[in-house]
Amino acid sequence: MATSAHRIGGGRPLSMDLSAHGARFMDPAFEAYLDALDTLVDQDRDDLGEIVAEEVRKLVRCCDWLPEDCCEPGVDSYRRHVLYADPRGRYTVLAVVWRPGQTTPVHGHTAWGAVGVYRGTPSVEAYRCDDGATAELCGEFCCCPGQVSHVSAGVEAPHRIFNDSDDIAITIHTYGRDLTEDPASINIVL
Repeated sequence: MATSAHRIGGGRPLSMDLSAHGARFMDPAFEAYLDALDTLVDQDRDDLGEIVAEEVRKLVRCCDWLPEDCCEPGVDSYRRHVLYADPRGRYTVLAVVWRPGQTTPVHGHTAWGAVGVYRGTPSVEAYRCDDGATAELCGEFCCCPGQVSHVSAGVEAPHRIFNDSDDIAITIHTYGRDLTEDPASINIVL
């Protein structure tokens, strides 16, 4: 899976070498999102993914804040763009770009998370894992721009995201851990 590192503003550091990408203007909507995250993640709450999802909802409803180079898809697989990594390792924000036909495997996560649809109509399959090993499909949902969801750490709610539309889809993901070294480490593949 393709991964790129980006910083979409000069005011906040990203724990990666970004010299090839340069600094860009920080959009006020994204800056407000990061400010809200900084406040929320300091609260030790079990429902953090759900609370962050409300902030993601505000962000994905704003148009045109994502720089065009962070909207570039991968060729063979969906592409993750690291938009921001908290310097204290509390969270990472990613833009995930999906060409038609691209998909994840069925998976859970290693941390809480919140996801919102920025552009396009990706789909999600929800699974149930009764015996801890076998995932059984229990529902499918087509998502629209502005829709959000949240996940908890673990494999209690496995899912698969895919783009079966004819257009590129972009989702914004925030996870409760540092993913700068390996963004794929957020997934627990079943």
